This record gives sequence, structure tokens and C-alpha cells, in this order.
Amino acid sequence: MKGVALVTGAASGIGEDCAKSFLEEGCVGVIFADIDLARAEAAAKSASAALGSITSGRTLAALKVDVSDSTSVDSMVSKAVGIFGRIDYCVHSAGVGAQESSSVLDMSSTEFENSQAINVRGSFNVIKAVSRQMITQTPLTETTRRGEKISRGSIVALASAHSFMATRNLSQYTTSKHAVLGLVRSAALDLATHGIRVNAVCPGWVDTPMVSKATRGIPEIRTYIEKLVPFGRMAETEEVSEVVLFLSSSRASFVTGAAWVVDGGLTQEQGPITQFPAADLRPTKRFITTHNAERKAVFLADDSGDHHKILVNGNAAANIIYSTQGAQVDLNDEKDVAFAKANEPPIHVRSGSVARLIDFAPGMESPIHRAMSIDYGVVIEGEFLLTLDSGESRRMLPGDCSVNRGGNHKWKNLDEKKSGRMLFILLDVAPLYVGGQLMEEDLGEMAGDYAPHPE
Repeated sequence: MKGVALVTGAASGIGEDCAKSFLEEGCVGVIFADIDLARAEAAAKSASAALGSITSGRTLAALKVDVSDSTSVDSMVSKAVGIFGRIDYCVHSAGVGAQESSSVLDMSSTEFENSQAINVRGSFNVIKAVSRQMITQTPLTETTRRGEKISRGSIVALASAHSFMATRNLSQYTTSKHAVLGLVRSAALDLATHGIRVNAVCPGWVDTPMVSKATRGIPEIRTYIEKLVPFGRMAETEEVSEVVLFLSSSRASFVTGAAWVVDGGLTQEQGPITQFPAADLRPTKRFITTHNAERKAVFLADDSGDHHKILVNGNAAANIIYSTQGAQVDLNDEKDVAFAKANEPPIHVRSGSVARLIDFAPGMESPIHRAMSIDYGVVIEGEFLLTLDSGESRRMLPGDCSVNRGGNHKWKNLDEKKSGRMLFILLDVAPLYVGGQLMEEDLGEMAGDYAPHPE
């Protein structure tokens, strides 16, 4: 690769590695662009120092850009052309992750609009400005195994595995990444007649500073991510940048409008359940009572619960019917109602209780796990097998109940064609000692499915 590369979001993570990789591949010029100019300059300096003599005869530059601002993007392109005379490869890696996790019912407009401004409008601004420049340039001649090929230019945008799937409480991020993929595909068609290729790379979990920030102080989330990915780990930045370089190069000369997923198989293993209830089970209703001025019982709520969650990578879904705190629940002024609404509970509530409906996909078997609580399990629909870590098991039919006293266990829906439903009521217990040793909670592969216990 011998042209000039422009990379946004190049101060860290995937963008930084892409910029460095273009340099390694032989580009005569590489622009590290980022909203944080000081960090972009540091990244360029670090790349130059790391590659040493490889950079001889090649020029690096750092530019400041706010991709959400079209004037800033136009200025970046103008400055890049002023330095190098052209732009042959563009990687748009600048973006923002979710700054808050909340239902669409509660998400702030500021959070949603910020995600669209940076991820969607930013992508539009960059693709538009760069492609306008590429159209004016003399095509680049690149040498391939079978002769020379002419390239007007290549643009690669960083989308996401979330461009193909949805996750609860992340509507701002999911919406923006779906939009980025739609933009890439439309731009690819618009620019094909000009010889400009536009593609998307869609990473899953990548070990970047953004992910480190999101998981800092919550190690179980990182463990959950690693167990969720079939390869058992997150991607390294170079595993994404290698795909970006391929799509930018003449080796991908007939590829445009593509969405290349780099997720270690994550999106291939999604279970069939995408929401509560499972598609083949009926919705549930929750009725909460209170008292009127005459001290008579009346209904306060008629709804489907406050907290729903996908479990075990789409193979189950939970609906929190209610959770309480305290050995004696305070019903005055609906304090308990407010607590249940405001708090998504962990697997169980310390000094409290949780009532949880779980829908299991056909044939689904849960990972083995232990909650330090008394678990009352009631089969609502279907037929289940309860298996303990000793190897003992019991078959349960609708109406059957289990009382699990801190035992390590797993559940299996025995129907291979229809989803099943169970009700679990979990009550906190005093520390349990068996054989003189303290028994501890162990959620195994489900550690990341539940909110952590508050300190």
C-alpha cells in the first residue's frame, strides 16, 4: 500500500492500531486524527518510534477533528490534502460507546442524541467530505499479483456487532450502529460509479481502552464477556486492523458495501430468545395492591414487571416480578414499590427477596451455579430436570416445587420444541458452613448475567 491514509479516532484503540498498520504496510503518509490532539500526536510519535527505520521516507501528521461537526471534518480533510496532496485510504474509527445503561423508557435525550451525533452524523460527515476529495484526485495505481489496478479510494467505517443485534438498555448505541451500517451500504452504492469503495468492519468485544473503562472495577463483566465469546477471549486490536487493511487494499478491489464481522463467533451463537416472554409463551401480568383512603385494598399496578433481562446469551429471559429489602419489608408510602422499581436485583438480595420468572429456550440447559439463598423453584409451563452437583436429579412437572438450600445445581428444559417457564423465589440466608468450610456463591458462566451485589 503506497498511498496516503487518514484515520479518525487514531489516538487509541482500534484507530491507533489501524494508523500504525498503514505505516507498516508502506503508506507514504498517515494522518492520526482525533478530537484529542495531544493524544493523537503522542500516538503518531509512539508509532514512529516503535517502527524505527521502517518509517524512513514516510510522513506522519496529527490533526484535531470533532467528527460530529461538519466544519471540523472539512477542515481536517483540507489540512490533510494540504500536507499530502491526496487521501487514498480512510478509516473512520472515531465513535462513542454507551455512557449510561437504561431502558428506552428512562434514557435521557442527551445520551441518545450524543450517540447519534458522534456515531451517525460523524460517519456521514467523514464519508461525505473524504469521498468528495477522492473524486477530484488522480486514481492511485497499485501493483497486485496479476498486474496493476486503479483505485479511486477506499473508505472503511467501524460499525459493530451491534449493527446486527439488539441489547436491552443500550438503545442509543444499538440504534447508532445499525444506522452506520445502513449509511455504509447506501454510500457504497452512491459512490460505486466513481470507483470509491465503502465498507464496514463490525467488531464484537475488543480489548481497547473504551472496554477497559467500561469494565474497570467490575471484573465479573470481563469474565462474562470472555465466556460469552466462543473463542473464550476478546479480540486484540490488530485482529480488527488486519481486516481493515485488507478491505482498504487492492486485494479487496471488488468488495464494496460489505459488513465484515470480527467477533470470534459471538453473533453466531445467539440463542432464540430475544425478549421476555419467549415467543411461544404468553405474556405475564403483574398486579400490585395498595390501600385507599377507606383502608380497603385496591390495585396499584397492572403491568408486566420493571426489569426484564436476556440470560445465557439468548437461551433464557428473566422477568423480575418483585424484589424487597429488609427482613421486615416497609410497606408504608409504597417504599417497597419504589425499591423494586429502582433496583435491578442481583441473583438474590442480601437481607431481602427476589421473585423471578425465567423462560427457557427449547432444550436449554443452564450452566451449573449456586446462589447463597433458599431458592423456591416452581414449574409454571413445561417439564424440567433439576440436577445437583452430586449427580442426583429430579424431573419436575407444572406445579412441582423445589426447595434448594444453597446447593450447586442446573436446570434443563426437557421439551426440545417448546420454551418452558419457571418461577423462582429467592430468600437470603445466614452464612452456610458445610464440613467446617464456608459455602460461597458461584454463578459460573452466568456471572455477567446478573447485577453485582452492592458493597
